[in-house]
Amino acid sequence: MVKNLDRETEDQVLLWMKKILLLAGGAFVLVGIIRQWPIAGKTYMQFIEGEGYLSLMLGLIMIVLGFSVRLLAGHNDD
Repeated sequence: MVKNLDRETEDQVLLWMKKILLLAGGAFVLVGIIRQWPIAGKTYMQFIEGEGYLSLMLGLIMIVLGFSVRLLAGHNDD
């Protein structure tokens, strides 16, 4: 019984972590795109040296971590 409760609690925590990482990552991506605007007229070096590049990359990394939070936590679906 205690193991089931712990598993349910762990599932809820992982779900919250996933939601937080996805929402924060989405916000960082949005801010990065706004700060980089207009993206279409820039060369690769201008894009990398732009103001929103770091927040854009941080947002993308957070989104990937959000999708893989179960894998990172070592949670296996048996």
